[in-house]
Amino acid sequence: MHAEALAKALGGRKVGASWMAPCPAHDDRAPSLSITDARNGKVLVRCHAGCDQRGVIAALRERGIWDGGERRPIRYLCKPLPEPDLAVMRRTEAALAIWRNSESAGGTPVEAYLRSRGLTLPVPASIRFHAGLKHPAGGVWRTMVALVTQGTDGKPTGLHRTFLTRDGSAKAPVRPAKMMLGTCRGGVLRLAEPRRILMVGEGIETSFSVMQATCLPAWAALSTSGLRALDLPREVRDVIVLADGDDPGEAAAQDCAWRWKSEGRRVRIARPPRGMDFNDLLVRQALPIEEAEQ
Repeated sequence: MHAEALAKALGGRKVGASWMAPCPAHDDRAPSLSITDARNGKVLVRCHAGCDQRGVIAALRERGIWDGGERRPIRYLCKPLPEPDLAVMRRTEAALAIWRNSESAGGTPVEAYLRSRGLTLPVPASIRFHAGLKHPAGGVWRTMVALVTQGTDGKPTGLHRTFLTRDGSAKAPVRPAKMMLGTCRGGVLRLAEPRRILMVGEGIETSFSVMQATCLPAWAALSTSGLRALDLPREVRDVIVLADGDDPGEAAAQDCAWRWKSEGRRVRIARPPRGMDFNDLLVRQALPIEEAEQ
């Protein structure tokens, strides 16, 4: 049995180096079951919605699609998930059009905003400035735009926007002040090119803060769901997950750490104090980076 056959039997789809499919152990409206081929020839299944692994395997056996490790064909039970529709493609193209119409962040309100957050490194090319984007709540705002790309091959898929005040001293007084456009789940903002070691966090400012403190490359997955869905390049063998100091952040860090470790990588989790993130620490001029094995 292989991950591909099992995923397709559930109507799943390939996401980077692994597969995502509806979990058979609960009423799964959004695919939450990750399916991965392990190096020892076994298939690893994990429900990110919280189902027990034994319950997932029992549900697969009930459907007749868990063969206990024997390499024999699995019958397909349903059609694969549909390909992205035209609306999704239009949103992605709209995001990339905004990116093409933006400019370098140096000397702009974007640089001023990042400096206000204690970030003094040069602004990476993956972050730009747009002079005026409309917000759904009303008004046109100066905006920090960040290019979202796939983790494995760097293909652009969307855009992250942070709406700013005129001088960039703070986020704009609109809600939400941060929005995504395009296909962003499972994508990342690349603050630096990956090496054998890579740090991965949720927020842009959080990931940038730790990169500044450690001089190690960092990516921002932009959300807890994005962190869980992120697939990494093969050359990354040592991962430091930058958890946020709350329950959702810790759960997402544990989930992605478990998956990346199952792929044969070394994985550690760095944790800030409860109720904080690493940018909060940087602004307070107290950024100890404490790592713990997953």
